Amino acid sequence: MSKYGGGVLLLLVAVAFCCGCVGEDSIFSGGHSQSFGSETPDERSAGLTLDEALADLDVSQNEEMISFNNQSFLAVRGMQMAGDGHASSWTVFARPENEGRTVVLIYTDHGWSEYDWTQSIEYPAFDPATVFSPDELFRLHEDTLSGYFGEDDTEADIFLSNGTYVATIYGPDTYDTFRFDAYTGEWMQ
Repeated sequence: MSKYGGGVLLLLVAVAFCCGCVGEDSIFSGGHSQSFGSETPDERSAGLTLDEALADLDVSQNEEMISFNNQSFLAVRGMQMAGDGHASSWTVFARPENEGRTVVLIYTDHGWSEYDWTQSIEYPAFDPATVFSPDELFRLHEDTLSGYFGEDDTEADIFLSNGTYVATIYGPDTYDTFRFDAYTGEWMQ
């Protein structure tokens, strides 16, 4: 074999491997593909509303992917939320029924993950069906909040505890925090 033969052979194997791995019938051609090249890497997903994420939590609990079936909700956080109430992730602090432990449930586009929370959380429990959902809250105050979400890079984080939503809206030239009554939707600031 010539002194370049090994390198040429390695190059051919690499080309064949790449053609097989990124072609239409490859493992990367499904819904969980990884982005390469000139595509926008920071394009955010449409996300889910809190109601959609909680409906998925019910399914995950019924399929025993979560270690408990019933819980008290203590706090909820939505991150990277768009003006329509869809967030890229949801975090729920919950107390499983008939247990003293606190659990953190995190929802992303990969589904729900469960973690034990070692610190005590003394927030009063609430029923998500009795409070405004973030998308309802944003619709209720659309006239005031719509001006914030005119730019593509503007997002919000929202936190619900003690009957109050705290929403932080941030973007390239924006950073504001607002408080809302979770039960009435009333603007508190």
